[in-house]
Amino acid sequence: MKEKKLTFKSTSSEETIMFGERLGKLLAPGHVVALVGELGAGKTTMVKGIVRGLGVIDKRAVKSPTFALVHRYEGRIPIYHFDAYRLISNQEMLDIGSDEMIYGDGVSIIEWADRVPECLPEEYLKISLIAVSESERTIEMRGYGERYNKIINSLG
Repeated sequence: MKEKKLTFKSTSSEETIMFGERLGKLLAPGHVVALVGELGAGKTTMVKGIVRGLGVIDKRAVKSPTFALVHRYEGRIPIYHFDAYRLISNQEMLDIGSDEMIYGDGVSIIEWADRVPECLPEEYLKISLIAVSESERTIEMRGYGERYNKIINSLG
């Protein structure tokens, strides 16, 4: 599978949200976004933008689902926001019904996706967030699959 990559520099959380919003507008049912990065790298900030791009107006709606493990938002299509930070195994992710959501009719966004690699489908969009300074982030996107490569082309 051919992999496409895009690197973007963000100098503020507002810029990260705007980038996420542009991405969210391009997402369709069945898309999976895997977010990776250290604590405080901006994963939830990116989710706020993606969710806004998918039509959720209330920006306070997005909170890290660390304790709930998954939040569902209603945008133009259903959005499933997972947080795998506290999970010890792929099985724990499956136990909450993640496969039904990931392979369902909405968009799945998975924070800490590197903790549950076996739960990811064969094709997905991986976004790595790297904190460079207090406000600057390097955002690397990799598309695994042609439909994700098209998204990267649209953003690039």
